[in-house]
Amino acid sequence: MPSTLAANWRKIIATLLMVTLVILAYSILTAGYEGFKDLVSWKGLASFTVLMAGWFISAVRLKYLVGKIYGYRLSLKASLKARLLGGLVANITPSAIGGEPARAAFLRKIMGKDIEELYALALYEVYYDVILVNTVALIPALLYIPVSIPVVLVASFMVTSWLAMSYFIKRNSGRSNNSLLLKISARLPAFYERFVKFSNGYREISSKIGFTGVLVLVALTIAYNTTWGLAIFFLAGGNYLLEGVIAYYFMMSMGSIPTPGGSISSEYGLSIILPPSIVVSYRTLFYYSTILIGFVVAARELAQGNG
Repeated sequence: MPSTLAANWRKIIATLLMVTLVILAYSILTAGYEGFKDLVSWKGLASFTVLMAGWFISAVRLKYLVGKIYGYRLSLKASLKARLLGGLVANITPSAIGGEPARAAFLRKIMGKDIEELYALALYEVYYDVILVNTVALIPALLYIPVSIPVVLVASFMVTSWLAMSYFIKRNSGRSNNSLLLKISARLPAFYERFVKFSNGYREISSKIGFTGVLVLVALTIAYNTTWGLAIFFLAGGNYLLEGVIAYYFMMSMGSIPTPGGSISSEYGLSIILPPSIVVSYRTLFYYSTILIGFVVAARELAQGNG
């Protein structure tokens, strides 16, 4: 995966520039540039610490899922690396589309399983993110209409489409009689074989997880996302404890729109509730801390010959 980053450095730089320009433009147009000062204060340090706590909880979730499904004792360090590498790639590709393949590729080097199986695991993991984050965002969004109408539309679409996708994958696992898949199998047999492995893996994960496992994954998903939202409080203070968490969920829901690094849409989600200076400081910290730490992990993996 690190070598893939090196091969696509132009696209990465373009995405970083796009996000940076959007943040700078927003800070100037809204006079929110005062928020940059908070990043070099105890507020920024405290918020960064809370963000790292969220990454730690997300690593616990991945570790639990791997152990529950495969009986494999994935170390917490390896799980954290997988999460950070996935976060890095997700933040430099439109709508986080590269996070799951990156996470699956890293786990393959450790576990030695088929990439299709591990991609199914990564997609099953992110399924909880999409459904829960957008559901949580949708409920308070109804209270902020009309400015929150984009959140309502995006969240509703994401929940509906991912539920339908999950149902389609589980229903069409194995040798399906679905007419579309039969046409694909005839024209693209190699791709179809990989889909069969992937769909079988996804169905197996869904059947193995059990009710208790679902509850644990739901709890950990809400815990780490809410922790990331609580990081806003340390930047904003005052009465922004609950509002900060809601704004975070709005940001993540709007970040589903396929723009480079979630630019424009993420800022809009935050700005529904938060003042411009906090939008600038939190968006900058959340995005670039993920990029920086992810690049450090990727560079170390590349230096150790694991790219």
